[in-house]
Amino acid sequence: MRNPFEFGRELTSSELVDREPELAQIVQAMREGGRLFLIGPRRYGKTSLLRAAAGRAETAGTVVLRHDAEAYPTLARMAEALVAEATRRLTGDVEQAGQKARAIFGALRPEVSYNPLTNGWAVSLAAAAAERPAPDLLVDVLAGLDRLAADAGKPVAVVLDEFQHVVESGTGFDAERQLRAAVQTHAHLGYVFAGSKTTLLSEMTTDPSRPFYRLGERLFLGAIPRDDFRPFLRAGFEQAHLDIADEAVEAILDLAEDVPYNVQRLAYACWNEARSVEEGTATPGARGVHAALDRLVRRDDPFYTQAWNRLSTAQQRALLALVEGEGRGLSSRDTLHRAGLPLSTMRTAVQALVKTGVAREDEAQAGVRLRLEDPFFAAWLRTFVDGA
Repeated sequence: MRNPFEFGRELTSSELVDREPELAQIVQAMREGGRLFLIGPRRYGKTSLLRAAAGRAETAGTVVLRHDAEAYPTLARMAEALVAEATRRLTGDVEQAGQKARAIFGALRPEVSYNPLTNGWAVSLAAAAAERPAPDLLVDVLAGLDRLAADAGKPVAVVLDEFQHVVESGTGFDAERQLRAAVQTHAHLGYVFAGSKTTLLSEMTTDPSRPFYRLGERLFLGAIPRDDFRPFLRAGFEQAHLDIADEAVEAILDLAEDVPYNVQRLAYACWNEARSVEEGTATPGARGVHAALDRLVRRDDPFYTQAWNRLSTAQQRALLALVEGEGRGLSSRDTLHRAGLPLSTMRTAVQALVKTGVAREDEAQAGVRLRLEDPFFAAWLRTFVDGA
């Protein structure tokens, strides 16, 4: 039997746990030409959610152009990919497609070619990219997509995952202003802007001084409720005729800090171990889950060691204080004393940990808590680093 706990790839709609309200809101934005900001930390299933929503919207007749901004070395390459996919999906037969693309995007002087073996289009905007900044290029491409969607006469949605990379690669507020000025005029495109830098995306969409303020709806992706995750975990073991103790289910959720990717990965390891035991019990309890996590972090020791060694001494001390205090009280006198850091250095170190993606701010219930992007990093620290 195949292990039912999947991680490290985009999940399909049927593989997602819960998320039905989120899916419905994203699909609605895609189909009805809305503007939606999907904001969620890494490892929370954001990309899988976008895939599932795109699948549902496509089934209902919407053309979804979905691209990950971090997958391209430059914004110009992403702009070329958008034009190429739109040419393939919105311009009709091959004979008309190239002509239509050149007409719609004429100001960008696109070089368009067709590969009959792959039924794909290749587009180069090298000439235009050499003459104008990347945000200008992207704005012109989106304007062309809006005209192409109007000509096609069908709903079209543009999904830009890791959208913060678009702004960071541009010129800050100027890039935001240009994009807002363009997006708000497009009557034939829906937009979903997704990002994992939660603080940056939140500031972009909630600060009245920022161009994206109130441009569209915001959807914050949080942890999956335990009441939904518990039966999912139990069902995965029961399908293989395995038993798992209640305390083991809770241990999986606790050690993974309810982060969907980490929950799935730890459950995957426990399931594999249970299958190898003849009596068919997943673990004797929480102890077995802790042992499975220990094996995982030891297996990933080279990765965590590299991440640790890249940090400055002050950042390492701040990270240990974060783990010890579970992300709270880092500015307290006792914490600063134990870490051996003045307040200013602690703040600078914490900012660096957030900026580099080691930690993130989790704002909920009128409070702020710092959390590790990868909860298992804390287990590695407790295993291999003195003082953790």
